[in-house]
Amino acid sequence: MSEYTFVEKPFLDQLEALGWTVIEHGQGIPTDPTKSLRENFREVTLRDVFNHAVRAINTTTDGRTWLSDKQLDDLHDTLFGHSVRSLVENNEAVLKLLFRSQVDANELTGEQYPNVKLIDFEHPERNQFHAVNQFRIDTPGATKGFIIPDIVLFVNGLATFKFEWVWSLSP
Repeated sequence: MSEYTFVEKPFLDQLEALGWTVIEHGQGIPTDPTKSLRENFREVTLRDVFNHAVRAINTTTDGRTWLSDKQLDDLHDTLFGHSVRSLVENNEAVLKLLFRSQVDANELTGEQYPNVKLIDFEHPERNQFHAVNQFRIDTPGATKGFIIPDIVLFVNGLATFKFEWVWSLSP
């Protein structure tokens, strides 16, 4: 039985039918990180997607985007700059930021400490959804040189879910 043929591919097809952008590495070990919208396999987010999506969902009342490149870089770095904490503490910190992130100022309007939406919960159609199969992540210094979850789902460039299937031949 082929896990890719009977599980991964049908799931990816279903996500694509729902409007997700699907990036297929097929079967095997990916060798080109750019295919999954990354510069290297150590990146765990789709940074360009994050920048584009977060900028697009944060607009003024007249529809103008207001986040600067530096603010987007700072937001991204804040989300993933918690490496000295435990996994649970990191997860709690990121979850808080998903619901409430701020920057110093809206440079377009002058508003101080405006909230920034990382995900638009009120208008989900404004978010960007990506599914990547065989999402390789290099893990230098770990027991394995890399891991490859079967499928990783991203909302606005942020990994939200990871799927791995385990097949059993016994009933």
